[in-house]
This record gives sequence, structure tokens and C-alpha cells, in this order.
Amino acid sequence: MKGRVAVKGEVAEWKSEEVKSLRSMINSSPVVGVVDLQNIPAKQLQNIREDLRGKVTFRMSKNNLMKIALEETEKESLKDHISAGAAFIFSKENPFRIYKLLQKSKAPAPAKPGDIAKTDIVIPQGSTGLPPGPLVSELQTLGVPAKIDKGSISIERETVFVKQGETISKKVSEILSQLKIEPMEVGADLEAAYEEGLIFKKDVLRIDDVETTSNIIKAFTNALTLSFERKIFTKQSVKLFIQQATIKSKSLAIGANIVSPETIGQIMSKSVSQALSLSRLLNSAALDDELKSKLNVVQSVAPAEKKVAEKKVEESKDNKDKDGDAGLEGLGALFG
Repeated sequence: MKGRVAVKGEVAEWKSEEVKSLRSMINSSPVVGVVDLQNIPAKQLQNIREDLRGKVTFRMSKNNLMKIALEETEKESLKDHISAGAAFIFSKENPFRIYKLLQKSKAPAPAKPGDIAKTDIVIPQGSTGLPPGPLVSELQTLGVPAKIDKGSISIERETVFVKQGETISKKVSEILSQLKIEPMEVGADLEAAYEEGLIFKKDVLRIDDVETTSNIIKAFTNALTLSFERKIFTKQSVKLFIQQATIKSKSLAIGANIVSPETIGQIMSKSVSQALSLSRLLNSAALDDELKSKLNVVQSVAPAEKKVAEKKVEESKDNKDKDGDAGLEGLGALFG
């Protein structure tokens, strides 16, 4: 009934409707997260919504109503991550993808008094473009090598102005503002997300893509090497076993003079080589001009081939103790 005043102890109708709406969204979304939107300007928040439209849906509400909506749902443990400035996000994307999307949507922002430096704040070397004034002495007082150069304030060398973890004072904030340095980031922080029965906290979601990819490749390579050495057949190692068997069978066929389309070329080359070796034992008067010509070519090439072979032997000795038994390169060398 319109205009009805709620009796003490009675839940306001709008609150019940809000909880019902939130719970419906929570139950119907495969991925539900809690983000911190505290201290984000309205314009920046609007930009984030636009950037993530179609991928992530934001829903802000009162903290106590958010917690009530989570009760008696499979995602109830998200209650522990709701605090001032919290909001729900709903998505079909996995939590790691959502985290990256939110990080990319962040924008530089000026430092305010009381902010904590998340990384070292550096003043770069070179001209600031600012005219001479009191800023020079202020910078010098704070340990920044500033001077007047060609009519403007210049920094003699790159300087760490605020170290990571330090609190930014009002004076430091004003100087950074004059220098047009925006060391802070404004954006939504994903505190935790639920997917398929698991809660992913932000410290788990914050991963290094390059390092993770490198670790996966290294683990795969080591596993493949181990399975090959221990003759363990897998979908990946069976290809290496087939290649090895092919090489060995071909080598055996050539040694036994078993002719096939794959071996005929090597067998012919071997036969020619053996014939030339035998010809060296005969009197030159018994050889025709063509055979003499081929022997002369072989004799002129032999010293060069010998040097190359000796060099390869030396290189092999030098590399014998180097790391070559782990990884696909070692397997490649095995197949020769």
C-alpha cells in the first residue's frame, strides 16, 4: 500500500525486493565476483562500465543486503569479501579473464594526501617545462637535484621521489601535481570471485602471464623428456618413438643394402664411396680418366672434411658437460 509506514522490526518492502533481485542474479550467473569501487569518481566508473559492457555486469547495493542475498546460496562464502565500497559483478567469463579486464580498464590518477605509493614514484631526468620559481628550492629540499636550465626547471638525474609503501604528504602531492605526474591508478579491484564451487581471491588471480606460460612449457618439456627416456608411451611421446624407430630402421636397411625408395639414394652413395676406396688400392694405369678425375676430387676435398670433422669432435667435447639432456633440443639432437 502506497504511503504505508514500516512498523519497527518489519523489513521495508524495497529491501525485500532488492534482496530478491540480487539473489536471482547470483543464482543465474556462472561467475559472481565482489569488486571494490570505493573512491572511484563517477566518470571513471561510467567509463569502466562502458569498456566492459557485454562482458561484465556491475550491481551496487547496500553491504548488508548483498550479504543477505548471498545467504543460502552456493556462493555464500563471498560474504567474507564484502566491505565498504563493494559491489557485485556478474559474468560468463572466467575469474582470471575478469581480473585482467578490470586491470586494463584502470586509468592513471593524481596522488592525493594520504595515498600509499603502490610502486616507487620516479621523477624523470630532463626539463619539466615549468618556469623558474619556488618549486626549484622545494624539490632540492626533498632531495631532488633540480636547477634552472634554458629558462625552465630541469631535473639533473632520474630520482625516486616516493618509495613504494610510503604515505604521500600534502606537499609531495602538490609537487607531483605541478609536474603533471599521475602515479596512482583508479579502477575496480576484484577482491574475490566464485566459479564452479571455488572461490578465487585476488592474490591467486594476480598472475604473471609470461612466467606462467614459461613454467607450463618447462613442465611439459620435462615430462616429455622423462616419458621418452623411460619408454612411457603417451600421445606426445609416441611421435618421438616413431621417429626414432624410423631412423634406426632406415640405418639398418642401408647397412644391410635393403633397397627401398627411402634407402636407394644412400645405398648408391655408399657403393660409390666403397668403389672409390677400392680404386685407391689399384695401379693408376688400370683406371680410366673418369675414375681418376673423381679420385682427384675426393683427395682434394678430404683434408677439408678432416678439419671439419676434427672441429666437430672438439666442439662435442666442450659441450659434453653442458645442459643438454632436458628439453626438446636434447631430443632433437638424439634424432640427429
